Amino acid sequence: MQPEVLSLSAYPLSQRFQDSLAVVIGQPYQRATLGDLRELKPATLILTLWRMRPDRLILPLEDENSTALLPIVRLIAGFTRAHRIEIVGPDLRVVQVSRLGTLIDVARFVGASISSAVRATLSAAELRSLLKKPRIAVAADDSLRRVLYLKTNLWMGIKAGGSIGHIAGVINGLHQAGYGVTFASAEPPVMVDPAVKLLHVAPPATFGMPYGLNNYRFQASFARAASQVLRTTPFGIIYQRLSAANYLGVVLSRRFKLPLVVEYNGSETWIARNWGRAMSFNGLATMAEEAMLAHAHLVVTISDVLRDELIARGVAPDRIVTYPNCIDPEVFDPERFSPTERNALRARYGITPDSQVAAFIGTFGQWHGAEVLAQAIAKLALEQRDWVAKHKCHFMLIGDGPKMKDVQLRIEQAGASDICTITGLVPQAEAPLHLASADYLISPHVANADGSKFFGSPTKLFEYMAMAKGIYGSRLDQIEHVLSPSLDVLAVSPDLPGPSSDDDSTAILGQPGDVDALVEGIKFLVERPDWARHLARNARAKALSQYTWAHHVGAILDAFGSLPANESTTRPDARTPASQGRRLG
Repeated sequence: MQPEVLSLSAYPLSQRFQDSLAVVIGQPYQRATLGDLRELKPATLILTLWRMRPDRLILPLEDENSTALLPIVRLIAGFTRAHRIEIVGPDLRVVQVSRLGTLIDVARFVGASISSAVRATLSAAELRSLLKKPRIAVAADDSLRRVLYLKTNLWMGIKAGGSIGHIAGVINGLHQAGYGVTFASAEPPVMVDPAVKLLHVAPPATFGMPYGLNNYRFQASFARAASQVLRTTPFGIIYQRLSAANYLGVVLSRRFKLPLVVEYNGSETWIARNWGRAMSFNGLATMAEEAMLAHAHLVVTISDVLRDELIARGVAPDRIVTYPNCIDPEVFDPERFSPTERNALRARYGITPDSQVAAFIGTFGQWHGAEVLAQAIAKLALEQRDWVAKHKCHFMLIGDGPKMKDVQLRIEQAGASDICTITGLVPQAEAPLHLASADYLISPHVANADGSKFFGSPTKLFEYMAMAKGIYGSRLDQIEHVLSPSLDVLAVSPDLPGPSSDDDSTAILGQPGDVDALVEGIKFLVERPDWARHLARNARAKALSQYTWAHHVGAILDAFGSLPANESTTRPDARTPASQGRRLG
């Protein structure tokens, strides 16, 4: 049955905006995002859109960042048979889109597809050449304390998640270390110091298909904008956060003879293949990754697993700096919020001040384990209702994403909706208050489905630590290392003696995916407030002493200053071709 009203947005909307949108629409509506549709093959996508026949198709734009993707949302809307198409802006004003306008969008789409294919063909030739050339020789010059930070991806409009905190953390950390930073991006920054200079690069006015090829067209326009700045302002470093199908940093580094620092958070091609749908022209995207890694003078990564992967891909160990994700101690400070503020947030969601709240925050991705937490909540609701009632236990799940529907279904089927609040997506700036309003924080991450090592460095982990709450986490690679020493959920008991003053434990850990262990871990934190408080104090102390963005950026700058003067004359190591390596198979 076709919905009367369908909302189609680039990314999940915050709960607050959804509530406002419901008032504007004035009737129930269904939601969909581009993320849902991008999993489909092009032919299936067009057929799916053609079958959509809502009376009203709403295109909501929550903020300025979301407007960057309006052209592609309008284009997709044009393939539907909606009776009426309406744009709802950040100010909640409604503007109707004419069907003629969407037909023009379709014509532009065809032109953009051709242009993207041409640009991708040119990029393929350039990448083949780059992979044969040596890395340019540059000397690290600390006197030029200016950094051009390139954020080159086309996933605009995201309001929350670890990537936002990471980007802001590195940029602010560089700024606080005395470096002038210019942030080049297609969207305004989030939580970045106002003193940082901005270079806005207009995204494509129209997107073509396959979607991934738009990146090569965007790179060309980004290169023109960045080159203008580099010609007029002296910079000492080009820093690029690796993004899919983009090698702009290499082009600019070679053109302006500047050292290139590449931030590597994992292979984008592996992530797409294992946690989404494999990229079109995957081989070309892999070549772009290989060029970035080969020509970078320094590669920054966030875990030892990724460091090992980089070495396997041919990156020399002395060109790699490894430091986990971190936190801004002024942002994630539990003392920022008064009891009145914390209780007011609870009241917003109908949670009583005396509830024992266990919270999770995340984008509900494949690795977050939100569905495992949902199973644990369901188990408590079905099998230990009396315990839940006795301890006034309540759960708060903060965020939205791919696993949300699964989580909601498990909660509803168990009849656990009364003990679990799902807030929906909240802006990144509101995350600290939400965490401060909880008593315990849950990090139920799961192992990779393909059996490979967990390579992440979950930002939420460090945010949890900084907020001084009792933590339950998964015994999984870096999570286990960061939270060591820890209590083992299988080794604790109700009669466990209280913590000693010299105990350094920071959390209680269990095996990833083990629902029973998670239930017992939650019960331990609730039943043993002495241990929960002790773990919380130790976790915050460790976060402040080791895991602030000042530590992270300091490691980058130390490594950059230690680069050998002639290291960059070495020819890129091509001994790990795209067909090898755990992530590139």
